[in-house]
Amino acid sequence: MHAIRPGRPGRRRARSTVLALVTVVSLGLTTMGMSPAPQDAGKKPQRVSDVAAEAPAARTEPTARTEPTEPTETTETTAPRVRSGEHCEPTRAGSKERRAGAAEACVSTSPATATPRQGRAAAAGVGSCDITSPGTYTYQRFAYCVTGLTILYVLRDSNGKEIGSGTLEVSASATLPAEGTGWSEQITATMTRASGDVTALNAKLRASCTAGCTTTKTSPWYGGDLTVGKSANGSVTYSSTPAANTAAEFTTSYKMYVTSPGATPTDPNASWDNPRRIRCDDAVRDVTGTTPSPGCAIPTVMAVVPMGAQGSDPGGAVAAYQWAQQNLADGWGKSKPLTREKSGTAGRTARTCGSAGTQPFDPNTDLVETDTCGEFPFAEAKEGGIDGARCVEVIPNASSGGWDTYILGDSRDMDPAAPCVRAHVPAADKQFADGQLTAGFESQRVIDADRFQVEFTTPAAVPQAPCLATPPTGSLPSGTGWIKNTTEPVDHVNKTITPIGPAGTRPAKAQACLGKTPGKGKEASGDITGWQDAQKFNADNPPLTSQARCHLIANILGGPGRVRDGGQNNLVPCWQSGMNTGTPSMRTYEFMAQSAVKESGFGVNDAIFYQVTPVFRDATSTIPVGVTMTASIERANGTTEALFPNVYVPNTKADTGLLNLGN
Repeated sequence: MHAIRPGRPGRRRARSTVLALVTVVSLGLTTMGMSPAPQDAGKKPQRVSDVAAEAPAARTEPTARTEPTEPTETTETTAPRVRSGEHCEPTRAGSKERRAGAAEACVSTSPATATPRQGRAAAAGVGSCDITSPGTYTYQRFAYCVTGLTILYVLRDSNGKEIGSGTLEVSASATLPAEGTGWSEQITATMTRASGDVTALNAKLRASCTAGCTTTKTSPWYGGDLTVGKSANGSVTYSSTPAANTAAEFTTSYKMYVTSPGATPTDPNASWDNPRRIRCDDAVRDVTGTTPSPGCAIPTVMAVVPMGAQGSDPGGAVAAYQWAQQNLADGWGKSKPLTREKSGTAGRTARTCGSAGTQPFDPNTDLVETDTCGEFPFAEAKEGGIDGARCVEVIPNASSGGWDTYILGDSRDMDPAAPCVRAHVPAADKQFADGQLTAGFESQRVIDADRFQVEFTTPAAVPQAPCLATPPTGSLPSGTGWIKNTTEPVDHVNKTITPIGPAGTRPAKAQACLGKTPGKGKEASGDITGWQDAQKFNADNPPLTSQARCHLIANILGGPGRVRDGGQNNLVPCWQSGMNTGTPSMRTYEFMAQSAVKESGFGVNDAIFYQVTPVFRDATSTIPVGVTMTASIERANGTTEALFPNVYVPNTKADTGLLNLGN
């Protein structure tokens, strides 16, 4: 509040005051005391005599978040632009005030004292708009309000001595239409104090807005005579209808006329502006596809685009983008905002996923059906279009405890400084994420060149079997679990044929975490290590008998068998009747695991830790003499029980126990 100096009757004093206060806080969804819906623009101002005496409006506590994909609101505050400090006019000759000895009446408007700008991290417990700093405007993307704006009315005698005063407290709030062109602003003026010769005040208000906006109802109330504890309240209304594919920015302004009851004001003596601009646009037609979708927002409050995948949603791409935001150093969409750029989307997609990059995306339908490239940062953002060769490649996979993200290659080599991610996702998952993004652009009024953040929501982790909770490095998703195949070097991939084979690898161990929903296995194929040795052994020991490429992790349990799904490391040569099928055989124990996950007592968060190890004669062997198999049931509650112990299945012909294929 400005200091008041003695003055002579008839002198007008005006001292410009523009306070610059911007503090930024981050809240959950909150009503902030803002009007929930526009009122009828044709409704007449409310008479003060119709308003019951009331205390200032109670503060509104934050509401709980109800939708998992709703963004965290960003709330910011700014002091109003007060266009006059103290405004003085002589009292009218013969008036009640002049007869009481008052020579002049002065009015001053005082917002709160400015405080330094803060970061987005907010103090806990911030609620309605008047808590952070009374007298400042509070903003969210689609709302603004102010409380505690104080107007002081003072009467002074001819010597400049105060002989009476009264105080008004003004509050205002509005919710902008994310879809629509009109809105209302609720305004309240309450007389909070009186002293000396001032026992009542009269307050009138007129609202207006600048070019691009129309004030369709300028006055919130009729009358305006107030005594201590009494309020005048009502609404003003605005409208803005920008042309197609354009946006209009404007401000709202307020003029208040404060006098003693019965006095006639000639000029407004308390005036202020909403310090931030409002923007109404019809510039998100590109995402709606058909009908126009105009709406309004506070453009200086950065949009937070929600992207969520819950339950059975095809959310693989959303989960991969969330992983990138949380694990890569740039933290796109959080630590570093993104910028919407309508033009050039196809070119940015081509650089990250297509042939315009130095390493085009290579779909792997052996691992992911309808494999499609999901890029983050998005091609719809200016920051997208990074050369795909620089990206981390991942496969997201839904499990009972949420989403797991598997890094292709050795995750120990993953560089968190990588600037982007390329996700291998089904086409439906990419389409789902694209729909979430465009819906967010529309709902948050993100137009071209707007900066925005992204808030991802996926199911929270729940207690799981240990192997589900901690997939090892090098594993790949399979159903709601994972599979990992390891290899070891061998001098020759075939050693008994002429000429002998080149150096290569042979399977060393196969591990799987089998969830309630197994993966889709693949049939065996390929010229696997030892396959030509096995065919020669068969020819050398007639009659010819069926041979097979035995899955270490069975096809019926989701085991791979092709080239690009890593299946060559999951296959060993065997007799079809013998190690592969028969009693007992690998099939005996594979069926036990397959049956166990189907049992009603096997929960969605339980798993079987399943392991198969080929046994070789020596370091040069290309075909195992048998395999050892073991499996245990791991429960989500942390308990473990054996499904079958460490069993050995020989690689012999049928049930003869003879002609072991191992070399």
